[in-house]
Amino acid sequence: MATCSDGKASESCSCAGFLLSNLPDDVLVEILCRVTDRKHLTRLKSVRKSWSNLITDACVPKISASSPPQGFIYIVKKPRNGKPHNIDYFPCPMTPGVEPGPHEFVKSYSSLLPFQPTRNDFLDCCNGLLLFVEGCTLQYYVCNPMTKHCVAIPRGSMLENIVFASLAFDPSRSPHYRVVCFDYSLSSPPVRLHVFSSETGNWSMHETPFGYSFKNCKVVKRCIYLDGALYCISTSKHLVCFDLNRGNSRAIRLPQWKRLDPDGFGCAGPSRGRLCYSDLIGTTFYIWFLEDHCKNDRWTLIHSISVDYLGKHQHQLDRITISRFGKISALRPFALHPASDVIFFGTPRVMLSYHLQDRRFKLIYRAREDRQILLGQLLVFPYTPCLVNLKHFG
Repeated sequence: MATCSDGKASESCSCAGFLLSNLPDDVLVEILCRVTDRKHLTRLKSVRKSWSNLITDACVPKISASSPPQGFIYIVKKPRNGKPHNIDYFPCPMTPGVEPGPHEFVKSYSSLLPFQPTRNDFLDCCNGLLLFVEGCTLQYYVCNPMTKHCVAIPRGSMLENIVFASLAFDPSRSPHYRVVCFDYSLSSPPVRLHVFSSETGNWSMHETPFGYSFKNCKVVKRCIYLDGALYCISTSKHLVCFDLNRGNSRAIRLPQWKRLDPDGFGCAGPSRGRLCYSDLIGTTFYIWFLEDHCKNDRWTLIHSISVDYLGKHQHQLDRITISRFGKISALRPFALHPASDVIFFGTPRVMLSYHLQDRRFKLIYRAREDRQILLGQLLVFPYTPCLVNLKHFG
């Protein structure tokens, strides 16, 4: 598609804009939704105000509901000293269209922030938005690398006991997001949630009483957002659910929890509108989905994969990858594809995609020799570009 620039390209774009402007809105929406490169859609928003409104109100929800990940954000661990170093990114080769390289993506958000972010400053990535906090100042920032927007979240009171924070955002449902800060200062219920709403521009505090104590266990500082609820994994083999709309909270036992590695973690994430969980039991990977999300704790098995099967097909990888792969037993589930029947496995050195239907897998990323992926099953974040504009708060 032609882009708007000087000279003939600009005239072409104006001509196309004139012709398309005479089409009915529903037809124009169908055309705009077929633009695979999100950068082109961002430019098209500036052609006409009516186009900007259509893209924001009609195209974004429609595109977001089925958008594949463009890449993955992960935490880098230096193998020499074993310490977390920084955050990095790699594009997903499965997704068609133009993908930014690692350096371009990191630059796209770091240049928006008023400080140089480190690994500890990055908190979350949710449907195209990134959440940062500046050191110990508790100043939160939300960034959209696609639209090149970054907003400072107004400071809230009573945030001294915050353990971690997450984003709650689904552009297919609403252009508004929430920043949710978890306060575990009390060892017994209720848990306090401090929630900032971009719709109101204000903070609110919610107490979530439920029969689950955090005294003898820890909760992973990574949440999954789906249908108005945040989910996080605990060391007691529960999936802790915080329903932000209903104000309810509960702890759901993970599937086959007695057989799970007591010192390990699996991977949770949305896939085709369902909350799924994958983990290794013995020599087999299992994938379940949670029925009715937070309404009951029934898990349904949807697929199982033998580690031996993956090992037999390891020859499909190139020699360098195999040398960095390590033991097949080191393989763990890293992420789930939000719009397809695909799961991503990995080791600290490589990441693979596995298609559940045709049972084929392929290499999608090989880490450089001087770095490793830290806790991939918890700290690999799928990134899907989002065209929602962020408003500043005065």
